[in-house]
Amino acid sequence: MVRLFLNFFKEKDISIGTRVLTYATSVRWIGWGFAETLISVFIFSFATSYAQAGLLKSMYEIALIIMLPLAGIFADRIKPTTIILIGLSLYVIVGTSYLFAGLTGLAIFIVIARLFNGFGAALDSVGRETYFRRNNLPSKLATVFGYFDTVANFWWIVAALFGIILVKFVSIHWLLFLIVPTVIISIFIVWKWGRKNDSAPVVADGQKANYKDLIREFKSWNLQLKLITGFNFFIAFTGSIISFFLPIQMFTEGSGYTPIILLGVIVTIPVLFGWVLGKLFDKKGMRVFVYGLIAYGVLLLFLGNTHIYGWQILLAFLIGIIQEFIHVGKMELTSFYANSEHFGRVDGFMQSIINIGIMTGPLVAGILIDVYDTRVVYFGLAFLMLMLAFTFAVGGRMMRFQKLKENL
Repeated sequence: MVRLFLNFFKEKDISIGTRVLTYATSVRWIGWGFAETLISVFIFSFATSYAQAGLLKSMYEIALIIMLPLAGIFADRIKPTTIILIGLSLYVIVGTSYLFAGLTGLAIFIVIARLFNGFGAALDSVGRETYFRRNNLPSKLATVFGYFDTVANFWWIVAALFGIILVKFVSIHWLLFLIVPTVIISIFIVWKWGRKNDSAPVVADGQKANYKDLIREFKSWNLQLKLITGFNFFIAFTGSIISFFLPIQMFTEGSGYTPIILLGVIVTIPVLFGWVLGKLFDKKGMRVFVYGLIAYGVLLLFLGNTHIYGWQILLAFLIGIIQEFIHVGKMELTSFYANSEHFGRVDGFMQSIINIGIMTGPLVAGILIDVYDTRVVYFGLAFLMLMLAFTFAVGGRMMRFQKLKENL
């Protein structure tokens, strides 16, 4: 384990520019980490029902869905770091709006914060992921994305642990305002060092930046990319429900802020092993996907039948491991089946589909919880995961991925 840890810092597959962007994001995520685990509860305090809470939450995804395809097209025409800098600047509005929401009690500031958060995240994520794909070996991208997840989330966890102490003395909205100073530092890092290692974008054609072209391009995708798109939708749909409503469920059952923050930290711990899981995917690929999806479904069945905090923590931790493996794997799958000159557009469109899943998940679950209860939601999600496992088990075309890697 010690040797593996040391090798992590000597990883030769990670470009210098990738490290710079990873450090810049880590600084910004420190600002988020102080109170991000409590955002679900914070939003819920402005709502009168689970469905309404899901609607407020979905403002973020609506903005993402609008901006991501455009961000993808822009990333294929200008330097990714320029896209990143524009996105980062919007986070100043996000942190300030959360502060005003807490000070005034007006939900409109929650809407503003969620919308600008979505716009900023779209530009930041597409720019960063496009940069990673252009400046690292295609066969090592799962390792690269795993490296990013490990470093950035490590510092997020450190901040969240400090948040356990800070929330006893500082209101949630003031902790969320810490997004502002940390993002200013991130902007400086990217501006000072990130741009030096940026490569010129590859413009494949003269298409105009509009959604009609994106739909036309989606129709031209191969079967593998289309299957990955559907897979991403349902995984995002499921993950968003768990991450948003499990903290709210715990809060309504009497848990204080500290247990909810600990839940967020423990669920994020598997992301620290994203680098290791990325290497596992580089070696095993699709062979372990089916087993992971089956395990995902079984864990959801257990999660829907327990209200004991300890069991909720354990099950959420195990689900987090599976989610991280799926995350780093789908990044590499997308890169293998997409044309390199269209990475920006493919990533933008794929992220839009993912965020439609993230948006609709809490909305559908909120209505079901208001009408029935959380158990119905978890049982439905478990069935969905088992169906995905069956689809991948019989989808022989997807298994060609391993053969493609062996031929590189």
